[in-house]
Amino acid sequence: MNYNQLSWGAFCFYYRSGGDYRYGKIMKDTAFLSKLRRNPADISPLEFEEKVILHHVNIENYDLLVGYNLARNTLAKIIELHNDAWYLRDFTILDCDLSDDGVVDRIKNIYAGLYSVQGLWLTGVSKIAHLLNDRLLPLLNLNISNHFGLLEGDTSLVQWLRITQQNAIEVVEDFHKQGFVGLPNEYLSNKLGYSELGYQKSLVKFLDEFFWLRFGDHLPIPPRWVPPWIKES
Repeated sequence: MNYNQLSWGAFCFYYRSGGDYRYGKIMKDTAFLSKLRRNPADISPLEFEEKVILHHVNIENYDLLVGYNLARNTLAKIIELHNDAWYLRDFTILDCDLSDDGVVDRIKNIYAGLYSVQGLWLTGVSKIAHLLNDRLLPLLNLNISNHFGLLEGDTSLVQWLRITQQNAIEVVEDFHKQGFVGLPNEYLSNKLGYSELGYQKSLVKFLDEFFWLRFGDHLPIPPRWVPPWIKES
């Protein structure tokens, strides 16, 4: 992937999602995210249900919420996984050594632990994991999983991490090759107004937006209606 593709995806997603209101709301809530990452036991099940399960994951099924006691059980699992999440707190998708079994095992523990919560599906699991470290832990849904031929089991997660990391490295290299400084996600966050709203999106999140549009909405990036001279600029 190159930077132009990522930036087109970010631009299209911004308008497709109405400014990504849901994601922005929770990412701006730095007090809540700090508790979730540092002291998840300080969060009440009610607050977790409102901010994460209902708003961020967007689960509206009453049977899941109440029948499976989803908020309480998910929060309990996050508390159980706190040591793994805290260990990974400073890692990013760019600097994470995926040949380090110790690091990869901790990432696996987080996804597998959340996946063990009855009532959580693939997208919800990855959305919650992403909140624990939005710069490292990628999102995933069935359309993306099917496109890349990801298989069930531990190897699929490692494969997805490697795909995400490779694309992240390619984008950053192309960004710098074009003469930009810093990181593309910081630049795009500024240009699209996320920074003004009080948060910056991670490179992992922008990559997810591209993949979601490309393999979920099946939108060519850049769109076919973009004039050739704009594509080449």
